[in-house]
Amino acid sequence: MSKVVARWGGSKLSFEIESGSGHKLTIDEPPPLGDDSGMRPTELLLAALSACTGVNAASLLNKFKQPFDQLAVEVEGDQGSEWPRAFTDIRITFAIHWTGPRDDALVDKALDLSCNRYCPVDATLTNGVRITHTKRDL
Repeated sequence: MSKVVARWGGSKLSFEIESGSGHKLTIDEPPPLGDDSGMRPTELLLAALSACTGVNAASLLNKFKQPFDQLAVEVEGDQGSEWPRAFTDIRITFAIHWTGPRDDALVDKALDLSCNRYCPVDATLTNGVRITHTKRDL
């Protein structure tokens, strides 16, 4: 089971997020709601998709012996205009710098697998997930 905890800082809308592995980051909103001290939650969602597909793409391109030395995963999302402003469309672009001849079929296979087979973030967004909530007193 994976776990993260978001703790409110006591002022405006900044939260410190701590992962089960002990890593931390800050999320916030722009003024006047927050101080713009970190990514917005929606940006964090896109970041998770970018990182997840990127890790898999780099691993698979290496496994398929494709000659690259730079990889950037750009993720853009369109949101609805009505609340909760859910994402209506998300696009992933793999920007790759090649250091030699590549096999386009293997590259396409690696990128497809990185999104559609091995990325749990992509699978969650694509297939949906049941979300429940509860409360407890501190």
